[in-house]
Amino acid sequence: MAKTKILEGIKVVDFTRVYTGPFAGQILADMGAEIIKIEDTGPNTNERSWPPFAPGTEESTYFIGLNRGKKSIELNLKYEKAREIAFKFIAEADVVMENFAPGVADKLGIGYAACKAVKPDIIYTSTSAFGQYGPLSRLPGYDMLAQAMGGLMSITGYPDMPLRVGSSIGDVIAGLYCCIGILGALHYRSLTGEGQHIDIALVDCIFTCLENAVPAYTICGRVPQRMGSRHPDGGPYDVYVCKDGFVGVVASNEKLWGNMCRAMGRPELATDPKFNSNAARLENIEEMTAIINDWMANYTMDEVVKILRDARVAVAPILDVPQIVESENTKARNMLVEYEHATAGKVKVPGNPIKFGAYEAIAELPPPFKGQHTKELLLQLGYSEADIEQMLKDGVIGDGFITRKK
Repeated sequence: MAKTKILEGIKVVDFTRVYTGPFAGQILADMGAEIIKIEDTGPNTNERSWPPFAPGTEESTYFIGLNRGKKSIELNLKYEKAREIAFKFIAEADVVMENFAPGVADKLGIGYAACKAVKPDIIYTSTSAFGQYGPLSRLPGYDMLAQAMGGLMSITGYPDMPLRVGSSIGDVIAGLYCCIGILGALHYRSLTGEGQHIDIALVDCIFTCLENAVPAYTICGRVPQRMGSRHPDGGPYDVYVCKDGFVGVVASNEKLWGNMCRAMGRPELATDPKFNSNAARLENIEEMTAIINDWMANYTMDEVVKILRDARVAVAPILDVPQIVESENTKARNMLVEYEHATAGKVKVPGNPIKFGAYEAIAELPPPFKGQHTKELLLQLGYSEADIEQMLKDGVIGDGFITRKK
């Protein structure tokens, strides 16, 4: 372990819920930032209420997978006393994160202007579906709506049916952009002494990830079409069918295509005018796909992968979640990490894909149960046991760790 963590000394006050914000906060926590997660009082809502739950508990696996490295405190921000506590944290913080609908943070009294009044150089991030300004900004929105309006669903799926990407990829991308923005703003503040408000919109983030679809249209006038897993500009670049499963193959340049033709026992296809260039293969894509599938039908997925890898063709088996969890590569890369959760017991969650040379950047704290650190954090702020008991009685704070059975 390195003596100094990547984000040593950075403190983040996190009001975020669901996916985007918690994902961004977890990345910062892995890099060593201190994350104070402020949650509402009362029954579990949002991602804490979504099944499945750790066996025998009320702990949502959704929440567990996104919130390692954080300390949780329950505050009812409708009370002035709760906002007073929040601002004490903010006065010591570098970053505030929220992903309420635009305008909600201001109504709660914790918007950028209010936080800046407490900490003039605060870095404040707001993440929403459509941004803090613009004609759609006040609309409610979630990942799928961003995928729809950002253009991703128009190029995902089959000709007769657009499909949502299997995970909430818009939330992921927005979380990554949020982290990039925070890191950039921290550097900017080190140069100028100034904080700032960062506005992240899921729909904007999706729009930046359409690969060649946008310049192909703006420059050439080509409107992208849905074509399943095929690539619009080359092939083979698709999912193909084996005896017992599926593989993804990319052999869309002449060297790889030639290697594949020889591996299939059909070297003549490499020079056949119907298949000797990307343009020709795209014109004859159905025939080429049928040839590949006919060949693969004689082999298992593992056999196809070995044959094509031995031929230096880019190929991968399409793994399901149990397979990737058990993968030797996952283990070698430390991409599945285990924590001792205070109520759920041992839990395994995805690790950090950023592999720093200095040290293994993984947050040390397990994901918290709701309000787990309420008492600890309030005592650190200087509140007494009696103060805490009274605030609990008044509904300013949630019971969390104070009265919940272990």
